[in-house]
Amino acid sequence: MSGSPLRERVVESIHVVLPKVLARDVAPEFSEHTRLMEDLGLTSAATLELMLELEENLDIQIDVERIEPTDLASIGALANYVADHAVVAG
Repeated sequence: MSGSPLRERVVESIHVVLPKVLARDVAPEFSEHTRLMEDLGLTSAATLELMLELEENLDIQIDVERIEPTDLASIGALANYVADHAVVAG
């Protein structure tokens, strides 16, 4: 689902909410290859906060029960997971 409209929205939303989750005023330079834990220092608590922010920002529900460590490896991997496992709220 790498080219889906939802995935594109997820990537855009990650760019919007990550600085808030990281508690930084300026967004770091990142790409889809940026590693969430290693490059950005995301903790498990911050990862959960990121997922909640994405749910709110995109008005979706994310099935976090099935998420694997590989799904959190990078921004692109997270975008793939969210786009493939999101349920549109409403």
